[in-house]
Amino acid sequence: MGQQDQPEELVMRFPAFSFSLVATASAFASSSRPKFGGRLGKIILKRQHPLTEDGSAEGSDPPVKQTTEHIIDLDTPNFLSTTSRGVVPHLSRDHCNSMSALRWVHIPFESFLDHTPPVPTLQCGPNPLHTFLGFSTSKQLLSLSLRDPLDAREMPPNGNTYVSANCIRGVRKVTLADWHKYTLATRPDLVFALSDIPFTPLPHSQKRITKSIERSAGWLAEFLRPHKTVTNSAPTHPLNILVQMPGGTSAAAREAFARGLTETLHDREAEAVKPLRCLDDGVAGYAFDLVTLRAGPGPADDPVINPSANQLDAPTEVAEIKEASTLLQDSNLLAGIPTPSTVCAQELITVAAPPLSASALSTLLRSSLAPLPPTKPRLVTGSCSPHEVLELIRDVGVDVFDSGWAVSAASAGVALDFVFPVPSEGLNAKNGRLRLSGRRDLGHNIYDTEYAHDFARLAGSFAASSDKSTALPVCPCFACSPPSSSSHILHSSVDEQSYSPGGEGDLGKAKATIQPPVTRAYVHHLLHTHEMSAHTLLVAHNLAVLDAFFAGVRRVLSHQTADGASEGQTALPLPDEITRFLDAYDRNMLVFDEAKHAWLDVDRARGKGRLAREKGKESDGGSIEGSQ
Repeated sequence: MGQQDQPEELVMRFPAFSFSLVATASAFASSSRPKFGGRLGKIILKRQHPLTEDGSAEGSDPPVKQTTEHIIDLDTPNFLSTTSRGVVPHLSRDHCNSMSALRWVHIPFESFLDHTPPVPTLQCGPNPLHTFLGFSTSKQLLSLSLRDPLDAREMPPNGNTYVSANCIRGVRKVTLADWHKYTLATRPDLVFALSDIPFTPLPHSQKRITKSIERSAGWLAEFLRPHKTVTNSAPTHPLNILVQMPGGTSAAAREAFARGLTETLHDREAEAVKPLRCLDDGVAGYAFDLVTLRAGPGPADDPVINPSANQLDAPTEVAEIKEASTLLQDSNLLAGIPTPSTVCAQELITVAAPPLSASALSTLLRSSLAPLPPTKPRLVTGSCSPHEVLELIRDVGVDVFDSGWAVSAASAGVALDFVFPVPSEGLNAKNGRLRLSGRRDLGHNIYDTEYAHDFARLAGSFAASSDKSTALPVCPCFACSPPSSSSHILHSSVDEQSYSPGGEGDLGKAKATIQPPVTRAYVHHLLHTHEMSAHTLLVAHNLAVLDAFFAGVRRVLSHQTADGASEGQTALPLPDEITRFLDAYDRNMLVFDEAKHAWLDVDRARGKGRLAREKGKESDGGSIEGSQ
């Protein structure tokens, strides 16, 4: 049954998305900034799933008799897992569906643009994206964006009617109509609206920033146009839309775009998105890309970078969104406006300021959020360390982060080993190497030869499920707590046809048991022999550590009351616990740099020129130690 042959009721059904604050930000933040500060929330996704006549859930051909509801809930603060071509790096579908840490998976669509039409749009069924990528509709929430938010490569400038996207066959121009078509065909749980975010080095000209917020507002308005979800029904807004907040390093531009979202629409603008009162009514949450803010140094006279600059002196073309009614009514009219140059001549000779500091980054995000309601989730992609995550939770009130840095650590051979809050008894040598700064590493560089005969589990801060003699928290990953199967494993329909219950190899109803954890020495061996399973074990472990990290943040917040005390036990307020974490763990993450150099050495240990390289090392007195 093809996509075009399905009943319209089946094709156009989208899940219901909601977010609620369990504890408002004002309970943890100062009274001067009630919208910001650490906060507890819950994301709930309700998906209607069709049932066949025999009561089993099915995708397309069998007749649908009734539906059942799948509910996915996600406590915040939390994280999402990034993918490459829809695959969580180093993990199979069996791994993903068995891991409790993988609840929200993000899919950059640009990697599928090498074919026309993109292959995922050809999948049939009520949940085509889940079906095509093999994710569970009852366990994973899938979000879809055009660009990869972690891809920092410079891209050609966007046009008035298209966004430049990158695939293995080069750059593709994706129009708003294309993106809407792809979204309706794949039906993700959440979708990112197109925004004109420049993927070019900073600084950007005032004209470019103004054009960015104008285009983004116009594209969002066009994306919010109502569409019929069932036959003979009134037009509705079925999509759960996240909007990427433009404005670059200009606080005035960011605030201007945010205010434009909340302004009441009139006349043709209101008619275009009816029954929405303003654009923000059709938005499910707000997203921020940190990668683009790190693309290069900011302008020296930026009001955020230079505190002496007066934000009120910003040009009015940046402080306000153009008020022409046709801008929000029809984004196609933007095609008549010429595309500005990325950098103006004056800025080419401007002395560049240092990269954005943590406080400047928080100020930019608060500029975007200040005019907006606090009752919607805030998502940040491109965070680079748990230190930055904690600061953004404390200073901004961000709800969801990406896990890209933790997966990159696993790719470099680092097993994460940190906890939040820091134990009251402090850390020891089992929790990571002590640096000259007095802070410990966030993990272990398993490539290092010191782990060749280390038969301890991957993280000293966590225990294995099989270890009953310690009070440490348990790491549930299949590297630290590998389970044995209680039944015959069927990986495909071929296995089902070749397997007969009660026959040879049948495990019956064996009791599932937990095996001893894999050791650092074993993973060290796998890394040095180029075994792919090493990175699989490390990714699973790192995501489990990250999941425990966010659970610790939520636990500290849940124990804290409005007056800063705790309920039922002695605990420090969140800002104090964050200070202890920043003092305990190395923010420079030197272990990551050492692991990357070690990976290069192992990668070059084979192949042409190996003997010459080894002789060069011997003549230089051996490899240089990267540790302090």
